[in-house]
Amino acid sequence: MATRALNGSMVSRTQPRIVDQRSEPRHEGLVDAAILMFRGVPHLVGVVNISSRGAMIESDLEPRLGESVMVRFTGCSPIYAFVRWIRDGRLGLNFGGEMIIG
Repeated sequence: MATRALNGSMVSRTQPRIVDQRSEPRHEGLVDAAILMFRGVPHLVGVVNISSRGAMIESDLEPRLGESVMVRFTGCSPIYAFVRWIRDGRLGLNFGGEMIIG
C-alpha cells in the first residue's frame, strides 16, 4: 500500500492498517454532494462519507497534500478544510473546525 508524500509522490506503507484510527464515526448517505472551492474555482463533488471533522469526496482534481480548500454543503455555511490524502479519485478532507452533524 502507498500514500502520497507532501510533494505528491507516493510513499510506501510497509503494512496495511489493521485498526481503524478514526476518532469519530463516518456517516454515509447523509450528504450526496458538495461544492468544493479549489484554487478559486467551484467544483461539484460527490460526498462518500462525512464526519464532524472531515469528509471523503470523489473528484478527479489533483490538489497537493495539505492544500487548503473550502467546502459548502447544501444548507450549511462554507467550511475551510485541508487535503489529508488522495487516492483513486477520492480525497480525504480535514475540516478547520468541528462541524455539528445531524
